[in-house]
Amino acid sequence: MNEDAFEVPERTEYRYLVQEEEEEEVQYVRHRHYISPVLVLSRRCIFLICLIVLALLILATYLGYVAQTLPPGLAQVSTDCGEFRGRHKNGAYSFKGIPYAAPPVGDLRWAPPADPVCQSTVSDAGRFRSMCAQVRPLSSSGKVMGQEDCLFINVWTPSLQPNGKLPVMVWIHGGYLHMLSGGEPGYSPTEKLAADTKMVYVSFNYRLNAFGFMALEMLREGSPRNTSGNYGFLDQIAALKWVQRNIHVFGGDPGKVTIFGQSSGGTSVWTLMMSPLAKGLFHAGVDMSGSYIYNATLEQAESDNLVFLNKTSCKDVACLRRLTVKQVLQAVPWQEYPYWAADELVDLPTKGHFIGPVAVVDGYILEAPPFEVWEKKGSYSDVPFVIGTTEQEVDFSPQFENISMWTWGDYQWFVTDKLQSFDKNLPKEALKLYPSSAHCPTKDRCPERAYTTMVSDIRVTCPNNDLARRAAGSGQRTLSTSQAIFFPCQTTGEEPSGGPNQALTRLCSYLITG
Repeated sequence: MNEDAFEVPERTEYRYLVQEEEEEEVQYVRHRHYISPVLVLSRRCIFLICLIVLALLILATYLGYVAQTLPPGLAQVSTDCGEFRGRHKNGAYSFKGIPYAAPPVGDLRWAPPADPVCQSTVSDAGRFRSMCAQVRPLSSSGKVMGQEDCLFINVWTPSLQPNGKLPVMVWIHGGYLHMLSGGEPGYSPTEKLAADTKMVYVSFNYRLNAFGFMALEMLREGSPRNTSGNYGFLDQIAALKWVQRNIHVFGGDPGKVTIFGQSSGGTSVWTLMMSPLAKGLFHAGVDMSGSYIYNATLEQAESDNLVFLNKTSCKDVACLRRLTVKQVLQAVPWQEYPYWAADELVDLPTKGHFIGPVAVVDGYILEAPPFEVWEKKGSYSDVPFVIGTTEQEVDFSPQFENISMWTWGDYQWFVTDKLQSFDKNLPKEALKLYPSSAHCPTKDRCPERAYTTMVSDIRVTCPNNDLARRAAGSGQRTLSTSQAIFFPCQTTGEEPSGGPNQALTRLCSYLITG
């Protein structure tokens, strides 16, 4: 056997490798049962790589969990138009500044509210957004505040359990339909209120003054209902529709919605009660110190507001929509028509001036004057309704700078001067109802108190009493399914002619019927 050869073990495969360059040495390389060191190293690397990948997956899962778990004090909900991140404090959650309609700017100025644009990312809802454009005080020289992009809604809730079926209270802010907002300090709901009462609270902004209630024939162009004005009420209806669609994700029950408001917020409650457009959007109403004196007709309001049009020098709607916020508010007929500045709402009436707030009977949102609506079955919301007024409704805004220094002689003179144009005997009868001998708990400024009470009764209490009677007496369902509780006001003087405040009733009738 050749010395360069050796025995090949049985059942083992080899191959011959002949070195090049004329080398005669023959090498046998084993193929079976041979493990390359490189292969051993590769398997170890693969094992380590797998461990690293597994660790990274675990870390990613943990980080994802941490990312989804909000820090303390934050909360998140998904509405029908995006996700919103709110706050938690004092035992309840708050979500502020959620858009419920598109910004009413450009072609949407003086138009019904449109749907908002939904965002694909999470939006912050931790603060109140801008109030609607307004001036304070109500005059051409007042300070312009807020902006047109203002249609936001706010929610406070003690629980975020979906479909928690908690009662819902929707607050409508006051301010003559001219000013304030859904986030007004001292008026808007709070986390503590929601936690203490175990109810969901909602507030919102709506268009005000000229932006929300300007009626002009020119603005009928493009209107699907051939009407103008009352845009602020359309905003309120849009907000209530948002509540119906979304309040369940805040733990609220869309079938247990109560609307409540004070001052012009109470006026709004009245309007929504009487509007066919709001039927089914709420299930109870509370009016606190509201008023229901509206312009007689849309046509009359449009005629009055030609003063506004003349001040702008605009000849078409496109021009009106190009005006700045300041230009619009400065063109409001504050001086020409005192009801725009709300002066007439806090004083005794003047004969011939029976035009109340800027809301109008437009035949669409409000089909008829309030005192007629209750006579038309089916045109109003047949739901439980609470009405409340106070004795000193207008003491926050006395009409005379020196009223706190009045004597009883001054009081009698002003009452006589204001009312004698209606009926020469009316001042005497009114003074019997509010005499100087009446009880005065403050022991000072008593003439001012008597005058303020008289104005409050005429402007707020009497109109509310009138509508309370009509609401309580309307339809067959009033006693069976609705609760109408009526407590007549008590005057301080003797009732003349043996009737229930007949002189005051006669004066109120001037306001109601014009």
